[in-house]
Amino acid sequence: MKNLLLFIALVSFSFASAQITTNAGTFNKPGEGETAFEFQFMPNLDGTAMFADRATVMMRKFKSDSRAVRWSASLNVADSGVEGSDMTYDFSLGYGIENHLAGAERLSTYWGYGGAISYADMGGDSDGALGVGAGVFIGADYYIMPKAYIGIEMGYGLSVASGDDITAWGLSGGVNGMMRVGFRL
Repeated sequence: MKNLLLFIALVSFSFASAQITTNAGTFNKPGEGETAFEFQFMPNLDGTAMFADRATVMMRKFKSDSRAVRWSASLNVADSGVEGSDMTYDFSLGYGIENHLAGAERLSTYWGYGGAISYADMGGDSDGALGVGAGVFIGADYYIMPKAYIGIEMGYGLSVASGDDITAWGLSGGVNGMMRVGFRL
């Protein structure tokens, strides 16, 4: 019941904020020289942990009104709680370029590409794995307040990981299921 009330409050706030009338430019999109920070979390709508096991933060620096560079860091930690099992973790750092489109006053749409390096330790006798990845993405940020936004992103990428004399690769794509919340300075 608490989860339902929290969800209703969040949706009500979003719709109420969308009805704010502004003087021209109040909700203007980011421009050259601005910096934005965001974090991602899993909304607790189905009884899962609020922040799941992954924490991701990202910083965007706008080089022009239509281009931004972004840096991200992500940490994933898990422990099954079973006696004798080891904790597992992975850490990744990413860099990318965003190309922002015209969008609308409160909607900032973009496409881009990026890369990442990662390290994972799956516990047990494994030595860990080092990985690299590259991908393309599209996304949108909706400004719920003048300098605060929520967003969604989807993409497609290639990853290669190597560890314990094994090299694995994969192609993957889809919508980022994490809630993206950010703010501009």
